[in-house]
Amino acid sequence: MASDKRPGSSVTSFDVARLAGVSRSAVSRAFTPGASISQDARQKVIDAANELGYRVNPVARALNQRRTDLVGMIVARMDNPYRASQIDALSKTLVRNDFRPMLFCIDEGHGTEQLLSMLLDYSVSGVVITSDAPPAEICNECAHLQVPLVLVDRDDRLPQVDRISGNNAKGGRLAAETLIDAGRRKLLVLQPETAVYSITTRIEAFLAAAAEFGADVEILPVGTHNYEAGRQAAPAVAARRQDGIGIFCPTDIVALGLLDALRVGYGVEIPREMSLIGYDDIPQSGWEFANLTTIRQPVDTFVDVIVEMLKSRIAEPDAAQREELVDVMLVRRGTV
Repeated sequence: MASDKRPGSSVTSFDVARLAGVSRSAVSRAFTPGASISQDARQKVIDAANELGYRVNPVARALNQRRTDLVGMIVARMDNPYRASQIDALSKTLVRNDFRPMLFCIDEGHGTEQLLSMLLDYSVSGVVITSDAPPAEICNECAHLQVPLVLVDRDDRLPQVDRISGNNAKGGRLAAETLIDAGRRKLLVLQPETAVYSITTRIEAFLAAAAEFGADVEILPVGTHNYEAGRQAAPAVAARRQDGIGIFCPTDIVALGLLDALRVGYGVEIPREMSLIGYDDIPQSGWEFANLTTIRQPVDTFVDVIVEMLKSRIAEPDAAQREELVDVMLVRRGTV
């Protein structure tokens, strides 16, 4: 093995893993008494560590030994009003429960190794990862180190890792039933190309319910799930105004972009010419200009369950994995 890293310089476990040709978790296991690792892999790690002058960081090791009151929150897309409300409420609830929240706001270009390194600098009591936060490796590493972890609207299934989601299947079905009950037999669903687990589940349930009721459904791809995506979909939607369609947007922020563009740019009268339903019930959906019919998934319920899950996992690290569904409900306003 050869490395251009100077012995004694700032060496991390990632440097050791790279030189030894093993995973980051293998380095952790090599220095954890009783951990499962082959003798050959352990020796590669030890040789690499000796060459680089690596010493185990006691703070990182404290992740699965001593706990502080710190809770890491790994999130993305804070420009989404629903996510912002969720994180705001979670931060305040953690503080009320004597935890100290730490926010790691990431984007698609954020390196997993950098995020792991930053997270491992602290002896956190737990971690919360939301649906848009991409690095599955973070989930795997926290699970391996037995750091209490709650996944929000993610489909990762790991031992001793708890999951909470809104009842997206129920919500998607409610959206279809609401439009069909309003007399819309031709339906249109805006489907983001970058859809996450929660959005995909909503759309799948919407399509299944529409098929069950014999409604015609068309899928309109949009780039992502933000306000601009809704605006950009407006020309294609407005071209269908004679069909008297019912439209499902899997997030409110997409629905609001579409609603603004249809009204201002094309003079579409909603709900006379078309019906429109969103999802999330962000505060802006209830503002007078929007008056958007939507599916509500209550933020406070999400947050209370997340914190309760963290506290339970800290108290019983080896308890069976928990999965919770937060109920959703229809909020009738003026767009259907």
